[in-house]
Amino acid sequence: MTRTTILLFSLMLTNSAFGQVSLGYYPFQSEVSITSNSELRVWGDFRVATNTFFGNMTTEPILMINVKRKEVVNVYTGLGLNLNFFNDVYGYSILNGYTMHVGARVKPFKSMKNIQGIFELSPYVRPDFDGGLLRSRLGIAYQF
Repeated sequence: MTRTTILLFSLMLTNSAFGQVSLGYYPFQSEVSITSNSELRVWGDFRVATNTFFGNMTTEPILMINVKRKEVVNVYTGLGLNLNFFNDVYGYSILNGYTMHVGARVKPFKSMKNIQGIFELSPYVRPDFDGGLLRSRLGIAYQF
């Protein structure tokens, strides 16, 4: 994975992030999420692991696509990268692996549509595809 590819992927996320923003938290994974407007057809998500040593801190830029948008729920899928920029200090690749995301953002309160519950399955594979994890996430977000 070249730095040019990572830069292009980051620019795509930055371009989509100029709209409304949401802030999310996944308490079981200790991740914070900054998301562009998740109501759009295509949107970006950037996640940071918060309960870790700096040397192991991972980030995930993700490009998402809403498959189905309804008043109460948005179903989405997306692809992302799992990166650790501290790896570069030790001479390792910053790319930890690739991620795929399938999930739903549920807006359970009619009077407060900005509050969203997040349910997600997210397979993760290493860069050489010799191992991985099936991750599940449960979180909450607020769309500003």
